[in-house]
Amino acid sequence: MSNGPEKQDWRTRLVSWVDGDREPKDQSLFVMEQRHRRRFLPTEEEHERREKTRLHRFFNWYPVAAVFIALTLVTVLLGTVLQMPLFGQESNPINNEVAEHYLEHGEEDTGSSNAVTAMILSYRGFDTLGESCVLFLAVTSVMMLLLKDGEDEDGKLARRSAREADQEEHGDIILKRTAWVLTPFIFLFAIYVLLNGETSPGGGFSGGTILGAGLILFSSAFGQRNVRVIMDRKTYSFIRTFGLMLYALLYGAYIFFGANGLPNYLAGMALLIDLAVGLVVACTIYGFYALFSTGEI
Repeated sequence: MSNGPEKQDWRTRLVSWVDGDREPKDQSLFVMEQRHRRRFLPTEEEHERREKTRLHRFFNWYPVAAVFIALTLVTVLLGTVLQMPLFGQESNPINNEVAEHYLEHGEEDTGSSNAVTAMILSYRGFDTLGESCVLFLAVTSVMMLLLKDGEDEDGKLARRSAREADQEEHGDIILKRTAWVLTPFIFLFAIYVLLNGETSPGGGFSGGTILGAGLILFSSAFGQRNVRVIMDRKTYSFIRTFGLMLYALLYGAYIFFGANGLPNYLAGMALLIDLAVGLVVACTIYGFYALFSTGEI
């Protein structure tokens, strides 16, 4: 029973604390007086001086950190190069049956006699689909940023009409005459590259780039108003969305059925995939030009 007085003393102190009696700071259960006093906010001059001091310290160490990171990357790259096998050895990873299979059975597996097209659209077609999605999302993000305007639509239309009228009136006559001759041939060559990607160098990325360049030339020479006659913003959005969805649908069927297991009437699916990729690439190139030059499509 030696703990009796201690328990009684503890209970007594607890009751006293609840009743509001103050105890010494070293024996109280909750000591509010020991909290640090709140510091006042610094003035603008003091805040600016502190920020300058922090930036000065940061930039003093920045060159050292940059040199350290650069040396680390150089060391890693040099170590990787030294670990690579020598060129021409039979045991190199490149000299295996995978590359031989691509070259010898590419046309049988994919229906494309061009090894590059077979690789891009078939063997690594899922990666190409990801690249098309990146292009689609890039243009969408730029449109969301540049087309977000709080002005009323009437004011935007008036400014756009005035700008386009000035461009058509003061356009370069040499550029117009040159574009009038070259634009049809550029479009024709783009279609040729798109349609012959299975049998010759070309395909969706090359043909889409040429097609987008033709649209840029035509818009620069004759104004965006003439381009809008055949492709306004709604048509533009529909074409690029349709191209991406068509590619996803076709490649999904391509994977599901298997390239060499497709029916005869679907054997030319790589051609349709090329066209879908070409639409996405062409819309991406022209969309960036239109958005960054005039702010809208």
